[in-house]
Amino acid sequence: MSEASPTPLVSEAALSKAMGFAGLHARGGGRAAVLIGVAALVLALVPARPARALSTQQSGLLALAQSGARQAREAFRDGAHGVWNGHSNVPLHWYDERLHSHNRYPLATIWGAVPLFESLCAITIADPTPANRRALDVFAEGARPPAAAARKGSLSRGAKIPVYMGAESYWDRAVEGFAPYPGDRGAANTWFDDNSWWGIAFIDAYRALGKRRFLDDAQAAFDFIARRGWDSSTGGMWWNTDHTPAGQKSGEALAAGSLLGGLLAQAWQQAGSAALAAADLRRVKQFLSWGDANFADSDGLYWRTQNDPTPMPYVAGVEIEAKELLCRLVAAGNPYCAQATRLADAAYERFAYRLNMGPQFDVIYLHWMLVYGQQTGDPRWAAMALTFAKQAQAHARSSMGLYLKAWNGSDMSAHQAEPDMLRTDAATVELFGWLAADGP
Repeated sequence: MSEASPTPLVSEAALSKAMGFAGLHARGGGRAAVLIGVAALVLALVPARPARALSTQQSGLLALAQSGARQAREAFRDGAHGVWNGHSNVPLHWYDERLHSHNRYPLATIWGAVPLFESLCAITIADPTPANRRALDVFAEGARPPAAAARKGSLSRGAKIPVYMGAESYWDRAVEGFAPYPGDRGAANTWFDDNSWWGIAFIDAYRALGKRRFLDDAQAAFDFIARRGWDSSTGGMWWNTDHTPAGQKSGEALAAGSLLGGLLAQAWQQAGSAALAAADLRRVKQFLSWGDANFADSDGLYWRTQNDPTPMPYVAGVEIEAKELLCRLVAAGNPYCAQATRLADAAYERFAYRLNMGPQFDVIYLHWMLVYGQQTGDPRWAAMALTFAKQAQAHARSSMGLYLKAWNGSDMSAHQAEPDMLRTDAATVELFGWLAADGP
């Protein structure tokens, strides 16, 4: 695996122009070391991802993803429930965790909603039409509140004005993290792997739309993970702020947090903000170094918990891509390139085509192994993702047209989910979307 430099999101000319506006000038050859205060100006120059020609196969998968996302949004839409914003209940046109839910709190949790978030990201990356961009933007940021109540400042600096709609409505100022349920405004038990998945989705939204605020959202999630999730005394990542169950450390939170930090470091580096990139990269190295020494099997795949050393595909996928990112971000001669290759081979041998945790888990593995395969030229992962997409198309759809079954057609009760859940349906749609965006 060769060392590669990340492709810049802005040209050197645009970067120099931005620096000129700020009264700065480049020093030395290559990229300028831009001060943090210039990052917003540089990011404002990032263009929307241009449309590109899709293969016939990608176009077919895109059509499946678009129709699936449209059906999911219609079926799970909830316009009746609001959220408490600290002053009153504010209408939140959002999505329910399950079809026909009569629970007191029916809206989707982060874990329930993230496959739909990622589906909209993938669709927009594959086909950045105004309609697709608008749908993703409304999901991520929400429809704008009245000007007098508009949120000021970025989440990473702490917002005094409540967030009203969209994925940002999960922000809980009391814990300074994304809480499980939209509108939580107290000391809710908050999950660090959830913050990672949500932060990664904001990074994908930034990839699709180029909006600086989504990097701020992702950075806020990562700062929360590093501040509250990392055990500063002995190392490791807690599951949640209550340190349950029984003080266990979490492989999901460790691996996903590492990937989120790596993606942020890449984004800040590409935007010319070396200081932010270096800070995030330093944390990721700390996480992975501890995991490699204390939380990995003989192949290097991370455990589920310290009491359960079983590797899982979706943890392996984000661990592998985190290592691949560091391979590309750290100076030549680093150990991460060889580690990523070895881990990918170990995962392929261990899990093969036996993915049966459930669509909500397995799509994470396939998403990031698709990215890894695209980066490295390894064709195994696209072939695998296509196999499961064809299986899902044939067997996962219910009588109502939603993808409410496992990819092999089995009932979701055997795959850590209840019947008729948004996460089940949207995870299959997400698989179609990522194959359209990043597949062959």
